[in-house]
Amino acid sequence: MNQLTIVTKLRLIAAIAPAILLLLAIFLAAAFHVFGGIPRSIVENQYASVRASEGMENSLFKMDWGRSQPDGAQIVLDQTRRFIDYIETARAHMTTRDQAEKIAKIATDAKPLFEALRTAAPGDDSLEPRMRELEGSIADLIGLEEAALFEIAAGAESEARTLIAVTIVGAIVIPWICFYLLVRISGGLFAELKEIRHRVEAIAGGGGADELRGIDESMSKLGFPKPNPMLAE
Repeated sequence: MNQLTIVTKLRLIAAIAPAILLLLAIFLAAAFHVFGGIPRSIVENQYASVRASEGMENSLFKMDWGRSQPDGAQIVLDQTRRFIDYIETARAHMTTRDQAEKIAKIATDAKPLFEALRTAAPGDDSLEPRMRELEGSIADLIGLEEAALFEIAAGAESEARTLIAVTIVGAIVIPWICFYLLVRISGGLFAELKEIRHRVEAIAGGGGADELRGIDESMSKLGFPKPNPMLAE
């Protein structure tokens, strides 16, 4: 295998830094695109889910309050419709299996309860335990949605740390390593060229085989060895 010449080494090192920076630029562009979409995703999903759950809670409170009003049956009916809309909204924006299971439980428990509320007497407190249980399920759903939001925030923070590390390595460490290698190799090149110049001056002054041997050694260090006799034509 032929030895790499000094020119090849310099070209290779000079090409590494721009290539790394190009890849880094593509990576950063993709990362910023992802990070830019996180707030919108939160608003469209987690925030909408929390608002829907809070709407369920509010509708349930209005049903409980409306039972004692003159038009209580109509209030319960209106809030039942709103409650169903909120369930569908929460189901459309759920992101975890736990949320799906909790929404399904709320829907299952709510249907018979609301039917009973429409026919129950205003002072009938027998439905209170079921109302409190449904409120607890809604509170649990809100907790699950907030936990999902915190998980997204933690994931974004972890990705941000990774992005910072990649940026430091790609934009600072690798270019400086390439710069160090260029300085080191060019310093060796300077030393060998200087030695060749001394040898050439010695030959011009009447030197002989030793100077030629020294020039040959310097050229070999720079990646230009003698041709292999076994490969000569």
